[in-house]
Parts: sequence; C-alpha cells; structure tokens
Amino acid sequence: MFRNLSLLASTPILCAVLTQNAMAQGVGQRGGSLDEIIVVGGYVAGTLTSPSLEEARQRLEQIPGGIGFVESDVFLDDFAQSIGDALVFTPGVFADTSAQRENRISVRGSGLNSAFERRGLTLLRDGVPITRASGSTEYQEIDPLSIRYIEIYKGANGLEYGGASLGGAINIVTPTGRTVKDRLTFRAEGGSFNTFRANATYGEAFDNSDIYIGVTGLTSDGFRDHSGVDSVYGFMNYGYQINENVETRFYVTALSDNFELSGSLALDDALENPTAAGRPVTIGPFFPGGPVTVLDPGPEADDWDRNLDVVRVANRTVANIDGITLEGGLWYAYRDLDHAITRFAGIIAQQENEFGLFGRASGTWNLGNMPVDWTFGGMFNTSSNDAKRFENLSGERGELTSQADQDASNIVLYGQTNWLLTDQVTTIVGFQYLKSIRDVEDIFDPESSGRLVSDQVNPRFGLLWNVNDNAQVFANVNRGFEPANTSDITAGGALDFTPLRSQKSWTVEFGSRGQLDFLSWDMAVYRSWVDNEFIDQALPSFGGFISRTFNADNTIHQGIELGVDFNIQPDALKNAGLALTWRNIYTYNDFHFDNDPIYGNNKLAGVPDHIYVSELKLDSEENWYFAINFRWIPDGPFVDYANTLQTPGYELFGMTAGIELTENVTIFASAENLFDQKYISNISTVADQSLENANVFTPGQGQAFFGGLTAKF
Repeated sequence: MFRNLSLLASTPILCAVLTQNAMAQGVGQRGGSLDEIIVVGGYVAGTLTSPSLEEARQRLEQIPGGIGFVESDVFLDDFAQSIGDALVFTPGVFADTSAQRENRISVRGSGLNSAFERRGLTLLRDGVPITRASGSTEYQEIDPLSIRYIEIYKGANGLEYGGASLGGAINIVTPTGRTVKDRLTFRAEGGSFNTFRANATYGEAFDNSDIYIGVTGLTSDGFRDHSGVDSVYGFMNYGYQINENVETRFYVTALSDNFELSGSLALDDALENPTAAGRPVTIGPFFPGGPVTVLDPGPEADDWDRNLDVVRVANRTVANIDGITLEGGLWYAYRDLDHAITRFAGIIAQQENEFGLFGRASGTWNLGNMPVDWTFGGMFNTSSNDAKRFENLSGERGELTSQADQDASNIVLYGQTNWLLTDQVTTIVGFQYLKSIRDVEDIFDPESSGRLVSDQVNPRFGLLWNVNDNAQVFANVNRGFEPANTSDITAGGALDFTPLRSQKSWTVEFGSRGQLDFLSWDMAVYRSWVDNEFIDQALPSFGGFISRTFNADNTIHQGIELGVDFNIQPDALKNAGLALTWRNIYTYNDFHFDNDPIYGNNKLAGVPDHIYVSELKLDSEENWYFAINFRWIPDGPFVDYANTLQTPGYELFGMTAGIELTENVTIFASAENLFDQKYISNISTVADQSLENANVFTPGQGQAFFGGLTAKF
C-alpha cells in the first residue's frame, strides 16, 4: 500500500448495486475473501443511526455527480495510519504526507497547499462535523481503525453536509455494537523505523441498546530524523433504541496525538539525503553581497513538533414518523494544541471550545403520479479559540509574544428535491445558504484585530439517468462557496490578521458509473470557474512551515476522474478457487490561472497533472491473498506559481499479503516503496522559486516493511 507516499485515493462506487439483485462490491474491494469479491451477501444490517452498507450505497446512487465509497476491508489489512492512507482508490482524491499521521488531502484541487490546518473539505463522523467552526480540519483526529466505511461527496455533491467547496465532504461511518462483526478484537503490528501499533475493540448489542469501544496506540521513530510519533486514540459510541422507530446514539472521542517535525529541505538535499531533518533557516541576502542571517538552528535543536489533544462528545437521534425521517444532534469539542516551529515563528499554543447542532427532515411527496423525494435541514456551530504565541527557546516556551481571541460561527440551511420524471430519469434541484463569521481580537495590538462576514446562496441542478439495471449517466451544475478559515487569515496563529475574500465557483460535471460481468467503471469529467481562489505561499524565513494565504483573481479547475476494475477470467479462476482483480485509477488535473495579471495562464502549484495507480490482486478460497501495487507520477507538481521549477516524477511499487491461520486469527504483511525510490512527497508552494530558492521539499518515505496479526472472538 502507498502509506506515507503521495496518495491517490479511490473507490469508484459499485454500480451493480443499482439493481435489487446486485450484490457485488466491485471497485474498491481489497483484502477480502474470494466469496466477498465475487458476491457480497449477508452484510451486517444497519440501524437508524448507522445505515447498512447497502443503504449507504443506495443513497449514494441517487447523487448525480462524483462520489466514492470505501469499506474498512479495503485498508484494514495494511498499515494505514491516517485517513489519507485509508483512501486508497478514489479518482480525483489526492493526498500527500508532510509528517507521520499528517496528510494534505485535495479533492479536485481543493486546498492545494494549505498548511497543517487543512481547508477545502468538510470532514464528518456519522454525519456530525469534525471540521472546526473556524473552517479548518485536523485529519489526525481520525483513527483508521475506528472506521466502518467512508462516503466521499465531491464538490457540491456534499450539499446536505455543509460541503460547498471544491472538495466537498467526506463522511466517516463508525462501527456500533449492532453492526460490528466480532465482539472482541485484538490487533498488533509493527515494522520499519521501530514502528509498533496495538488496537483493541469491544462491541456488543443488548435488548434495546448497544456499545462499541476502540482504543489504539501508535509509536514510531519515523523514516526521517526527528520524525517520531506517539499517539493514543480512544473512541466509543452507545446507542439506545427508544422504540422501533426512534434511536439515539452518543459518541465520545479522546485522543493525544504527538509527532515531531523534520522540516523541509532543498530539492537536491531532499533527494540525496531523504532521512535528514531540515537545515538551519537563514534570511537573505536581500541584495547582492548583503548579509545572511542565521535565524534558527533547525528542527532538532528547537524540537519542532505538533501536539494535539482532543476531547469530543456528540449525540445523534433519528426518528421515522409516518413516512418522514427526522434527524437531529449536537456536539462539543475541546482542542489543546502545542505546536513548536522555527525560532522566528515561535511556539503556537491554542485552546479551543466548540459547540454545534444540526437537524434535518426528509420524506416523499406524491404530486399526482410523480413521487418527489425531499430533504430540508440546517446546522449551526460556533467556537472560541484562545491563541497564544511564545518564543521558542531550544524547544521550551519563552516570553509570550502575541495573544488573540479567535471566534468563528457558521449557519447552513439547505434543501433538495428529487423529481422522478420517468422510471429511469430523475432531476435534482437543491440550494444551500451559508453564512460565516470570523472574529480575531488581538490582545497585544488591537489595531491588528479584524472581522470577516460572508454569505452566499448556492443553487444546484442535476440529472440522473438509469440507463439499465447496471449503468447510470449523470450531469450537474452547481455553485460553490468557501469562506476563509481562521488559519488562513492568521497564518495558523503565527501572523497578524489578514482579510481575505471568500472563494467562489461554478462547476459543470458529467459522468457515468456501472458494471458488466467482468468490468466495473466510474468516470467523471468536470470544469470549475473559480473566483478569489485561496493561494498559499510559503515564507522562506519560516522554514516553509508558515504560509501566507492570498486571493487569486480567476482560476480554472478541470479534470478527468476514471476508475476501472477488471475481473480477469472469472469463470475459470472460480473453478480453481481463485479470483484475480486488476484495479486501475487515473486522474487528470488541469488547474491554472485564467489571464492573471501576474501569472498569466500558468499552472497552479501543488498537485501533479497525471496520477495513475494500479493493483493486481489474487484471492483464494483458502483464505489467503497476495497483491502487487504500482503508482506512477510522470511529472511532479510545480513548486511555484511562476512555474520555474517542477519536482521530478516517480514510480513506486509495493506488495501486500495475508492469510487466515484459523477462524479467529489472521496475519498480514506489506512492503512499501519496494525498490527504495527517492522522491518528493510534499511541497510548500512559493511565488517564484528562481528568486527565493526556498527549502520547501519533503522527502517521501523509503523502503519499508510492516506486518501484523489480528485475533477476533
């Protein structure tokens, strides 16, 4: 698997599910048994608060646009330590690694190179937002081992979840005491870089209630110097069925995620010495022969790191009353961040309290002989963040240098109707209203305080044609809107308030998904016209760890997302007790300025144009599997908007294998970057690299081997 590499993730949703008798999981299946690949039956049924796999697919089928669906079986037998690693096969989704357990995830060019607090995507767990009220997301708040399945809603296809950005929304659905397959599980795995991870889960259902508990601990020295990670993650949910039509569920998350930061390197240094930590940061010369000032002794001397503690509680209640489904919930989260970076930027310390609530209703009207499905809902969330910055004195807090109260709030209202025009054609009409407020009150310098208020109505129109029982064609047009997040307007707390305009867009999309006897496909083609796109430029004086965000004028995002699975010689191999699947994912990204006064029609930096991922996997009815995988980036992304330097492309090979020793015990192993390819995993974008010569390159992980064991009872 491609963990700790730049990742293209994907799972084109299976289109045999378009019919009542279609049970094959198709594209996205990994690590399952032979029977599961050929036919998936007897899946664990869902409940009101946790839909079954089949119910989730059926809901996704009604979306006239790009979506994805990932079951936990796709990644649980690999060493996936972040949500980016869990998204292994979904066209249009790109993730790279800047630190252990830390991904930058971009969907259709969203958040092209945002810093640690990522933008451009709304992340949810069981329909409850994890994305902060301030607009940013900490992806390390998710433990892949607590995931049952993942729903990906690209762009405005995530309208009901508050997603209106280019990226859209990702909803993570967790196991419950009723849907979990095993009452007790124990998992242990380890491998390269002194890595060890242990996980234990317990799930049980009673007469009217159920409970699920999961705990994960991870420790690793990391591939690079000063890149160790030490994290503990706990998750629990408790459900109570008030009656057959009403269910409520409570969720609790507690985590402590701590990882060291290696810093960025010069390009040649990153390729020749990929395990090295960042070099000392320098400033200048600003003119020929001018002085060069050593600003920072480097990540090891000043103990650059990022430590995040989170406690989160939530409730979700669902009721079916006379054909109408009512859903509501609320959540509270506390986050404590300690983030040491360069001596100039200092140590960023933040304590945030967040509260939110949501509600939605759905049902069906009958207008004559025409059924109309409808959904209406809304969400409100607010947060208060005490943001401080201290001097970094060899990794210890020095004098308090800045303090600000950062408040954020959002209101989202939405509605959608699905009109069944014929037995095969459905038209979708929807809208979303979003209003956001960002307040920054600078305690040290009141003149640097600021406030942003922005709102917009986002219409959506779509058409869905069920060509036959096994294929769909879809098209849609929608408007997008993304307010600046607090991290954008304060550079993550390192700089003063910077007012930014909201990013706006119009997108046109069409595509198809379906399945034949030996072939499954998922394809989408889209074009977005973007105004005020958020552009990040790393500041060399901050060692590439701090970026200032700007608004571009007009940009274009367009591309092709294609996933194709081949079931090779299914009849012959089935008779031999085998199944062979060849999975292919291709993404074409064309993101560029549109007659910009500075950059003309240059490409946007940060994401490569072409990405190809492939896997050939053999499963046996004797309960073993073996797979080889391949990832090809012909040319890396541009590092600067002036397009003076492009990172080199690369090819990565890997292998995975597993065998069920007994009914309760399974062992598995994986090899990553098998031929020890040296490559660039992550970059921080700059304006003009030919002038700045910035150290903004993060090396990708070298050759690594991992193995593990799972016991189930």
